[in-house]
Amino acid sequence: MKRGLTLVMAVLMVISLFTAGGSFAFAEGTDTIEVTDMKGRTVTLPRNIERVVVTFNMEEYFAVAGETGIDKLVGWSHKYWEGRRQDAYDAFTAVYPQLAELPDVGYNADISIEAIISLQPDVVLASSTGANYNALEPAFDNLRAAGIECVFFDFHAQTVEKHCASVKLLGTILGQEERAAEIADFYTEQMALVTDRLTDLKDEARPRVYMEFSMGPGQFGNTWSEQMWGALIRTCGGTNIAAGMEGASVDIAPEQVISSNPEVIIFTCSPRNDVSDNVVLGYGADEALAREHLAAYAGRTGWADLDAVKNERMGALYHDLSRHIFDFAGAQFLAKEIQPEIFADMDPEANLAAFFERFMPVDLDGVWTLSLK
Repeated sequence: MKRGLTLVMAVLMVISLFTAGGSFAFAEGTDTIEVTDMKGRTVTLPRNIERVVVTFNMEEYFAVAGETGIDKLVGWSHKYWEGRRQDAYDAFTAVYPQLAELPDVGYNADISIEAIISLQPDVVLASSTGANYNALEPAFDNLRAAGIECVFFDFHAQTVEKHCASVKLLGTILGQEERAAEIADFYTEQMALVTDRLTDLKDEARPRVYMEFSMGPGQFGNTWSEQMWGALIRTCGGTNIAAGMEGASVDIAPEQVISSNPEVIIFTCSPRNDVSDNVVLGYGADEALAREHLAAYAGRTGWADLDAVKNERMGALYHDLSRHIFDFAGAQFLAKEIQPEIFADMDPEANLAAFFERFMPVDLDGVWTLSLK
């Protein structure tokens, strides 16, 4: 009877949490946990994670880890921010100067397995995207031999389900389950503010939308077909003029933009070292300069007759208001620009500020969304 009771108690003490693509389990009294990541890989980790390497999703890491996040971080992919997203790098290193001094483990194809092993982290937190995963996958055995496991998250699918599963998985690994659940609830509620109002929207009520990565009026940046911003256009109440084009990020001919006559034009914006007249939004951005550069796009050849230009329905938003746990603000801005009557009361930047105030270690300064009108 005693052995039977012990067996029953052991079974009862095994706790499991299953989410969309991620799960974890641990037995009471052990010093390890078992997690299944967003690539479907099951790995065993220390219950108390003390040393972390992050190769992607740094903002998600800090949002979930809270105040102890910087103390656990022993290495990261500097290029994820430095140079590529210099505004984010500057914002976070201003709060955490030690970030700049932490070892760089390389970025995507240039990730150094040797550097990771030398840091002896308890876990490597990475993205399930092809470039990030493909750089680490061949080294799984070598990393495991050194006592290091990788866990992959998926914020690139741009679904509420996978965003929440990823953030909860991160919470489990870092011992921040309650905080992660709060973040997931916040995100779910904010996205519902968009999707709930568009449930019955008819196709004929969806305006034609063109989106472009801002490289300055003299150079056409890429647009998106069925993925990333292209996918969000329909979610937010519009019709993508680039829908059906082959590829995720695509080059559209200027003549096709003009012939499509978009009713709404939105630029996505980040600081760049190779151009100076692009629209710059994000941490520390200057609104007057961003507005001046946005207005200049109306002077492109053939654009004066576009419905979007004639009606001043041009806008811009921070490029990385996508594929992040705070990308609800990007969706809200798109929805408001595309369907202004339905979302007249929406304030995306106020909602983003509420998220930062509650979960992020840096202040939400600068300008993140901008409407020309």
